[in-house]
Amino acid sequence: MRLARSFVWILLPGGWTAHAARAGDDVASLSIDVVEHRLENGMTVLMVERHDTPTVATYLQFDVGGVDDPKGQTGIAHLLEHMMFKGTETFGTSDCEAEKPLMARLDRLWAEFDRERTKRHSPLEVADEARIREIEEEIAQVSAGQKQHIIKNELWQAYQRLGGTGLNASTGEDSTQYYVQLPSNQLKVWAYLESDRLAHPVFREFYSERDVVHEERRLRTDTQPAGLFGEAFQGMAYVAHPYRNPVVGWPSDIDATVREEVLEYFRTYYAPNNCVAAIVGDIDPKVVIALMEQTFGKIPGRSPPRRSITKEPDHQGERRFTMRLESAPQLRVGYPAPAAGHEDSFALSVASRVLSGSAGFGGGGGGRRGGRGGGGGTGRLFKGLVLEQKIALNAGANVSFGRYPGLFNLSATPAPGVSLGDLEKALDQALERFKSEPPTEEELARVRNAEDAAFVRRLRTNNGIAGAIARAKTLAGDWRFLLRERDAIKAVTADDVVRVANKYLVPEHRTVGFLESSERPSGEPREGRQ
Repeated sequence: MRLARSFVWILLPGGWTAHAARAGDDVASLSIDVVEHRLENGMTVLMVERHDTPTVATYLQFDVGGVDDPKGQTGIAHLLEHMMFKGTETFGTSDCEAEKPLMARLDRLWAEFDRERTKRHSPLEVADEARIREIEEEIAQVSAGQKQHIIKNELWQAYQRLGGTGLNASTGEDSTQYYVQLPSNQLKVWAYLESDRLAHPVFREFYSERDVVHEERRLRTDTQPAGLFGEAFQGMAYVAHPYRNPVVGWPSDIDATVREEVLEYFRTYYAPNNCVAAIVGDIDPKVVIALMEQTFGKIPGRSPPRRSITKEPDHQGERRFTMRLESAPQLRVGYPAPAAGHEDSFALSVASRVLSGSAGFGGGGGGRRGGRGGGGGTGRLFKGLVLEQKIALNAGANVSFGRYPGLFNLSATPAPGVSLGDLEKALDQALERFKSEPPTEEELARVRNAEDAAFVRRLRTNNGIAGAIARAKTLAGDWRFLLRERDAIKAVTADDVVRVANKYLVPEHRTVGFLESSERPSGEPREGRQ
């Protein structure tokens, strides 16, 4: 069998050396040589020089996410991410000056339209349907006029002509990130385009894009039982902290958001001193620093925004709810967990992987979701509930770490004919055994090997490295957290796992969610079952 090879870089006294990572290598010696520079306006630039291919990965991560959305404006960080692709004063338009009065008129029309249609849901007011139709016609006319000046998707097309790939963005609870990969000889054009987006964005086609975001929510959440259940679970697990809100936003908040509010949000959080730029690939850091000073460095920094994030109060008792949807039944249990980097977070990460048999963290990204854990045939929960007791079709664990305290989650799908109540009892028993039966050396070795493998995967590509170091810098204030996290997880002992399991996985602090099938009562045998 041919052994797959993945290349990473090892920092030696003489500089960079290419090394093929194989099973059995001393992965602890793997490192990243990051050059960190701070522009005069406060923007942080992280650079890694890798000359294996003539390409470069770029990653802009802003220290703002769904957690920063004001009350009544949930989803605004995500909507802003969409608007950042609508062009600037020079890109995406043939005549920006001609557009400005048209956009101002659309703002006024949409404000009146929103006020009038809101009356449809009020018991005290009556909507003027005739006026609503008139406004719709005016909006259509003004929009048609503006479209004459809009050059659709010009930013995307520019990157495609340059040979760019993977142009995209994502919004998480704690951060928002924009990324693209390019031939390294096009880095100057990237710096011009992205600094222009940050300095002179134009949120054209705002209201049609607002409808796009609402449709995205409908497709991913409102019509998906798993999405509705997950959203309800977050709302039950958190009663005060904004992690309870969906990043995509609540429907009424999306529909009520106006362009000026998104512009104000942009002006508050999209400052260069609130951004980390990670640039990895075929580069010369000295040249990159000069380029960044000439482009991004000209954008003035701003005073950091005052963040007022409500602290989640301690759980005073178990929280429990049941939903009935057209879906397969599911059990979910969540326990409050500390924030990323807390001294207990590393042992909790190991605990989730011993329970789930997961291969570890997949790397990068700006959101809290998709944290460590999952489900797999080597995990204790899968072995016990699926293979031995045959009471579940699947079972696993997951722990989400972010800037603020997260959740340690357990989930399971009952086997046909098994009630969610019986499955919960079996899950509780498995968890109590886990609290008194420390992980074996084999289980810990499997977790350590998975952590090494995940670390190597993160360093396999330019884009992987860029996302990983930007995430660590934004989350922990230091890109070296990426290394410390790996070492801390590998240093966790069996006693550490037992200690945190007994400290955090406490019934009085948990949230329990039942997703019951509306097609038949939970536990009722399927037709033909003996």
